[in-house]
Amino acid sequence: MDLFVEKIVERKKNIFDYMLIFSIFFFSLFLASLILLVIGIDVISAGLLIVLAYLAYYLISLRKVEYEYAITNGELDIDKIVAQRRRKRVFSAKCRDFDVFGKLDSEKYNDEVRETPQKIKAVTSMNSEDVYFFTANYKGSKVLVFFEPDERMLKSLKPYISKKMNSFS
Repeated sequence: MDLFVEKIVERKKNIFDYMLIFSIFFFSLFLASLILLVIGIDVISAGLLIVLAYLAYYLISLRKVEYEYAITNGELDIDKIVAQRRRKRVFSAKCRDFDVFGKLDSEKYNDEVRETPQKIKAVTSMNSEDVYFFTANYKGSKVLVFFEPDERMLKSLKPYISKKMNSFS
């Protein structure tokens, strides 16, 4: 019997996202005013304003990021979804190959784990209470992955993680 569990989480916007959205919006307003002052109100300026509005909408929508976790028969795949248009695989590995697994606030998250050079933050926010982490090899290097599994995912992970790591604390 195949096991398949998935979850989608949306990344919360941070201050950088809001500053970028604010900048895009006001730069678009500035360009729209400039177009109207230089060209005036005619068909060309209307076309340019429509293109400018679409471009601003497109750039702002790129700030919506979601992560999809999928566990299929002991393999965890994490995809990054940008603006519900583009999907990119950011991580994939067998759960048995995890080196360390635990909750972010546990003693397993020690200095050795923190110093892992490559990190993948596939979470709503690093301040969330439900953030778990694990380390594994991905594309030839050690990676520290942060994610937010729900109870179903934790139960489906448990048989695949070795006995020394199955405390989930």
